[in-house]
Amino acid sequence: MKISKQVLRKHKEKGEVIHTMEISVNGEKKNYPGPMTVAELLCELGVNPRAVAVERNLNIVARDDFDKEIVGEGDSIEVIRMVGGG
Repeated sequence: MKISKQVLRKHKEKGEVIHTMEISVNGEKKNYPGPMTVAELLCELGVNPRAVAVERNLNIVARDDFDKEIVGEGDSIEVIRMVGGG
């Protein structure tokens, strides 16, 4: 498991210990560092937060709350990419 420098720096500044947590992202269970916010998870996934909608445990997460919403052990996350076209 690779942990981004951004996540490591945040936890180090707060004196927090990083644990691994199993979450489901788009139906695939994996271990991720935690705790982390939705914004940090998107960073870990290499996803542009302006181009997606996120659902956490069947509830839509407002884009303004990506930095506040904490992803926890056992959570189910759906990342929906916006696609244009006609």
